[in-house]
Formats: sequence, structure tokens, C-alpha cells
Amino acid sequence: MGFRLLILLLSTLPLLAHSGGFASVDAVMSNIKPRDVSGSADVYAIQFKFGTAMNEAGTLAGEFRAGLGLGSDNHRGERYEMDRYFGTYLRAQFPSHMPLRPYGMLGVTRVETTRGTRSNNINDMSLGLGVEMELDHKVFVSLEYLRAADRSKGEVSNIGLGVGARF
Repeated sequence: MGFRLLILLLSTLPLLAHSGGFASVDAVMSNIKPRDVSGSADVYAIQFKFGTAMNEAGTLAGEFRAGLGLGSDNHRGERYEMDRYFGTYLRAQFPSHMPLRPYGMLGVTRVETTRGTRSNNINDMSLGLGVEMELDHKVFVSLEYLRAADRSKGEVSNIGLGVGARF
């Protein structure tokens, strides 16, 4: 219920937007750490982010992101895959006129993984930190860390490097 409510609330963000939107494509390394075994697996994904500023200074934004897994990793004889993930986030950041902009994120993520032949779906609150660097007025690169999920089923953390544009 909470996940659906957050999606509904964030879907109204374009109506509140003052200073335009942004989109980004990121290469992501995901660390999957199941709770019932020691160790972890590193898998890769491509992530698409879309968002909009909620105030004129661009210090508060809402975004949606979706990622698709690429490849798999083996750990202790089992194959791990990142199937897909998606989520909505609120993002607090420094003003848009700064060339280097740190930001923090809070949101909800659904992560779908496969371990061996079993699928595992985790819904959880997510926290993240990142930084954007402007290449010019409309184009930026970003580096971020996102703790996508940390539940009894397992933990999923993402490190992403991407390029994006403001419109």
C-alpha cells in the first residue's frame, strides 16, 4: 500500500515542477548479499532515471528509475542475476547553479533477482548519496551509491556512473 501511495504522489510531480526535468542513463554494479549464505555476488545493470525539480532553485526533486540486469555472477556454485529493479525517490540537492552538486535520496525500490532457479523479490525503503558534475549547462555526469534494499531476504546495494541531460 505504501509503495503504491508513493508512486501516486510522485506521479503528480510534473504538475508541481518549476525548473524542468532531467533524464540519465547509468552503468550500475549491484552487490547482492543473501541473508542465508555468506558472501555476495556482483552483477551489472543499466539504469534509466527520469525526474523533475519540485522548486525553482532545483534543490528538491522527484525521480523514477528502472534498471535491467546484464549478466550474472557465480558464488559458491550458485548463479546470481539482477533481473530488474524500479523505484521512486525524493532527492535533496545543492542549487542547480553549482557545477558540482552533492545530493541525497530517500525512496522505495522493488528489486527482482534470481538465485539458482529461484526468484527473489524485495520491496524496501532506499537511501542513497551521489554527486553530479556539470559538463555544460544541460549535460552532467553522476556518481552515486544507493542502498536499494536491506531486508530479511537479503541486501542489494548499487554503485552507478552515468550521463544525463536537463530539459
